[in-house]
Amino acid sequence: MFGLSNKGKPEAVSMKSAATLMPEAWRAEVEDHVLDLRWSPDGTMLAALPSLGSIVIYQHDGGVLARLPAHAGGNGAIAWHPKKPLLATYGHDSTVRFHATPFRDAPTEFVLEKGWADRIAWNQDGTLLAATVGKKLFILNADSGAVLQTMPDHKSTICDIAWNPCMKNQITSVCDGGARMWRVGEAKPFAHFDWGGASLIVTWSPDGRWVVTGDQTPSVHLYDVKRRHPLHIQGYETKMKTMAWQSDSAWLATGGGKSITVWPCTGKKGPEGSKPIQLFGHLGDAVCMDFAPKQPLLVSGGRDGLLLLWMPHRADSPALISQRNNEITAVRWGPDNAAFAFGTETGEVFLLKVSLR
Repeated sequence: MFGLSNKGKPEAVSMKSAATLMPEAWRAEVEDHVLDLRWSPDGTMLAALPSLGSIVIYQHDGGVLARLPAHAGGNGAIAWHPKKPLLATYGHDSTVRFHATPFRDAPTEFVLEKGWADRIAWNQDGTLLAATVGKKLFILNADSGAVLQTMPDHKSTICDIAWNPCMKNQITSVCDGGARMWRVGEAKPFAHFDWGGASLIVTWSPDGRWVVTGDQTPSVHLYDVKRRHPLHIQGYETKMKTMAWQSDSAWLATGGGKSITVWPCTGKKGPEGSKPIQLFGHLGDAVCMDFAPKQPLLVSGGRDGLLLLWMPHRADSPALISQRNNEITAVRWGPDNAAFAFGTETGEVFLLKVSLR
């Protein structure tokens, strides 16, 4: 167990304008606050998920390609198939819909049992889709939509799920009582990490080495799968709201409060005993982050309406990319590394182009 230090924290952070660095390419609106944004794997389409109302598919130039029907009771999640031109949507009606591009045909629907339903995720090769309903985790066949397995052994409503990016049959779920790691086809979890509290979000490192949970207590738990060794990092300002991996798995950015803490995750012990990079710039809690796919660039959005660009390995001061009057709720780099999109609590969606020299 180890913690963070706030020593040397500046009282104010000077930020240079990046208006010429990232010009606003286009702006659009959805019907309610933006829950999520997801790029298609080829980078030609952006799906915007509002809390209520139609799910909108934008072309890269900002044109509206399609408006997909809202889910009754509210939208929950969206996920692009990793290999096919297919978008899965999910909502509080417990209905999974498969929408095939170019979205001219009616979607294929699969209805699960009623309950709190707001998480879906494809496995690495797109053969399986996981969906949560209350305390249960369902595994669906990606072709037929048939339920292959139900994992009901959860202490409370499942908060988040994440597939192992290197093993197509392993998935982690989190709830009150920590994290459970499952192998598809097995009736019980092959590992259970109970930290004595609720875990809210979970992520796997891209190389499959680390399972990381962000917790209700102001802390992060990491489990080194190779060493079978747990780590506990505490000392954050608030409960964990967002995490992001650098694409090579070398660094993990965590947001629990106004500051962002970036941990090194290489070497035998990873972050254990190491000194993290601490980034100060937000005036309100950082609530969303994303690393660029091919460069060590981190973008973060906060409740303060600030969108900040960081080069955490070169400087601890951010560039101010955009300032809105409302919370930034989602941010996603495009797979081509040349643009990223962000959304706000009032339903605005923006695309910013990157011009780096």
